[in-house]
Amino acid sequence: KDEDEDEDDDDNSDAFEQVAKFAVQSTGQAALRRLLRAYSTYDPQVGYCQGMNFIAALFLMVMDDEETAFWMFVSVMNEDVYNLRELFVRDMAGTQEVLYVAERLIEQFLPRLFEHFQLQNVQMSMILTPWLMTIYTRNFPFELVLRVWDSFLVEGWKVVYRTMLALLEHAQPALLQLEFEEIIMYLREFTSTVGGPNIMMASLKISLRRKHILKYVAEWKGLSEKGETRKVDTGVFNRLNTRGSEVVSSMGFGSFVDT
Repeated sequence: KDEDEDEDDDDNSDAFEQVAKFAVQSTGQAALRRLLRAYSTYDPQVGYCQGMNFIAALFLMVMDDEETAFWMFVSVMNEDVYNLRELFVRDMAGTQEVLYVAERLIEQFLPRLFEHFQLQNVQMSMILTPWLMTIYTRNFPFELVLRVWDSFLVEGWKVVYRTMLALLEHAQPALLQLEFEEIIMYLREFTSTVGGPNIMMASLKISLRRKHILKYVAEWKGLSEKGETRKVDTGVFNRLNTRGSEVVSSMGFGSFVDT
């Protein structure tokens, strides 16, 4: 195998640490590799980006066969209500928009936590990119992942943002007492311990409306047209690939990979 294939396999192995349905790991990895390579052929403009594998692995777990999993993956990547494809294009335009909307929602619904993050110089992308770019399949307990995706497939992105707010609201009392490195370390452990039912129940109590999301999407588009938006720090992805930073790398993804 060439170096790109080795890197792809490492990323897929990480994915199956989260989604360990397959008794024989090599079988699961082979299915995941086939699905991702099929999609890179189907959509060569996007190809393969690390982060896609977690979503693809989820579908392989819950679908009866690889073909069904593939077409589900195609659907969530391309249908307007989901449009995950825009998260993985080379300029990461969709990721930039999603992070902007998320940050504005935190400012609106969790102002104390937002201010604390500002004071501690915590960039939202450090925390939220792996959560939102994979719709929680990267770090969270499987029971929460399934509940989020059941709702996401029906309601779209409102569920993703509502879950994000519920998670941060749940963690807020602890986070307000912590400084920068402690915040990052806390959230790294927090993601694997949260309870799915409790978080989903809490999310339903948050008065998030689609009009809030649309307002911030419109803000983002206006800023983009004026060239006033800031770019996603792609180092958040690259640091995971190089295993460079103990604090930050575990919160992100690797660089783009050609397959």
